[in-house]
Amino acid sequence: MQKIRKEKGITLLVLVITIIILLILAGITISAITGDNSIIKNAQKAKENSEIANEKEVIEKATVQAMENNRYGNIEENELQSELDKETGEGKTEATDIGEEFEVIFIESSRYYTVDKDGNVMQVQDIIEDENPGDITVGKDGEKLDGSEEHPYEIWCIEDLVAFSNMVNGSGIKLENGESKEITTANNFKGKYVALKTNLNFKSRLSYQNSERTDFGDINGNANDGNTLINEMTTEMGFKPIGIDNAVTTSKVFEGNFDGQNKETNEKYRISNLYINYENDTVINGYGFGRTIGLFGRGNSQYTIIKNLEISGEIKGAGHTGSIIGEGAKLIENCINHANITGFNMVGGIAGSGTPIQSCINTGTITIKGRSWAYAGAGGIIGNGNSVENCINKGNVSGNVAIGGIVGYNRSTSCKIDNCKNYGNIILNGTSDDRSVGGILGINAEKAEIKNAYNQGKIIGKGTIGGAGGIVGASKGSANESELILSIYNSFNRGEVVNENSIAGGIVGSQGRLSAKNYIYIENCWSLGKDSNLGGIIGIINNNDTNRETKTEINNSYYISKNAIGKIDKENDENIVNHAIQKTEDEIRTQQFVDLLNSYTNGEGAYPTDWKKWKLGEERYPVFE
Repeated sequence: MQKIRKEKGITLLVLVITIIILLILAGITISAITGDNSIIKNAQKAKENSEIANEKEVIEKATVQAMENNRYGNIEENELQSELDKETGEGKTEATDIGEEFEVIFIESSRYYTVDKDGNVMQVQDIIEDENPGDITVGKDGEKLDGSEEHPYEIWCIEDLVAFSNMVNGSGIKLENGESKEITTANNFKGKYVALKTNLNFKSRLSYQNSERTDFGDINGNANDGNTLINEMTTEMGFKPIGIDNAVTTSKVFEGNFDGQNKETNEKYRISNLYINYENDTVINGYGFGRTIGLFGRGNSQYTIIKNLEISGEIKGAGHTGSIIGEGAKLIENCINHANITGFNMVGGIAGSGTPIQSCINTGTITIKGRSWAYAGAGGIIGNGNSVENCINKGNVSGNVAIGGIVGYNRSTSCKIDNCKNYGNIILNGTSDDRSVGGILGINAEKAEIKNAYNQGKIIGKGTIGGAGGIVGASKGSANESELILSIYNSFNRGEVVNENSIAGGIVGSQGRLSAKNYIYIENCWSLGKDSNLGGIIGIINNNDTNRETKTEINNSYYISKNAIGKIDKENDENIVNHAIQKTEDEIRTQQFVDLLNSYTNGEGAYPTDWKKWKLGEERYPVFE
């Protein structure tokens, strides 16, 4: 009897264990079927990827055919739509010309694609329905947001962006529960986080929840144009900068964190066809210049951080003007500008003034027009700068003040330009002695250190006395008491430097006037340049003023033109230490020359740890590793 009970107990235990195992297996199976990485989800994803691939193939075929149909090889909206209809049938797609690109919607899948004018198909996007447009404190699905780093305020549509601008500027409306609410107090969003959650295109109706809405009123300065939102954003004055203020009062500023990163792909979200036109902005509070202009007008150098953002369009300002911000931020990082920018005082591809910038690129055309009060300059990255690292300029920069491939004008006592490159043409139109042009920096008027930098763009001066240089146009003071130090380390110029009817320099155009002290140090640099009026390293040293202390030291630097220094006002100056060495171009394009650059030692007998090492690169010219 006891044995029978024992056997029953064992059988029951086995049954329980078996049930548990079956439940575990069932759980695993259910999870495998329905979980985040499940069979069903993977099958759905595979189906979606297949559909996307097919849709992209349809667009590519239609685009190629539309270009072949056009006598000039261009893409026209009606031709593209006609070819899409042939591929999919009528009513299945919708093609729209949105300025810089075309938009192709697949109606059944609610997906759309952008196609550039060259026929390149960009990434796929879903048509997004935001249930709370114009209210950045509520997510697109209704979740409440508090502006913390974990739950940032969200920008899903252009209504959100406009409401955000109105909140910072303290005027206009925002929306709450679909109802308009008048804004009477400026909100600087200090310490708060705002996230761009999708690509936006000001000319695309898909970037608005309702592009024809009129409840935001007159934004573009024309109260009689019907006030539809898409018209307000793309005509007259266009979008109102976030934190639009003048250079004196600072009541309307953005002091938060703005991030445009796609968290799933780590790519930057784009704001396309941004249009801002405040070119006719004039006197503000008695000052003869307009407000700070950009996507963001003014920030705060202690708090404002803007990163991971890409912009295209057209931006015009009368004051400090940039694509990302007009003036003032703690940091601008990992941003790209394709917009063409025009301004009158401090103009930059990324920022106008007063902003440390890291890892940014400009491809837009930058123009400074200047006026009688314009005292700064234009740069591919920033007009009036202090700290710029790991930045590239590919756009042309031109104007009539101080023009630089990276920085236009430096009035900071701690300007540092590190690992920056210029490929754009830098063109100076002015002809007075306070106008200069440089591949990296236009004018140094205080203290600047440049290292690991190079220029490959063409540098053109128009008969300026100020200077034209492959790296720096001129180092000259802004007042007689100015004390200047310009240090250029481990850098090179491969671009042509031309200064009509005047002397130019392969590295520095002019060691100028108007200062109490003017020191220049050039170490481990090289430059190409063959023109007879070109100083291989420095164009001209103005050292004949008894009221100014001038010092020039050139070490371990190389040139191929006739002279290292084009002109010296006072010869045999003991404060000029010229250890520059002439080389042929063929000698520069050798491994031996690379080894010579890499053999440099500082006062401690070592190659500086913050200098990049050299290698033979394109066409056997030395480049950085």
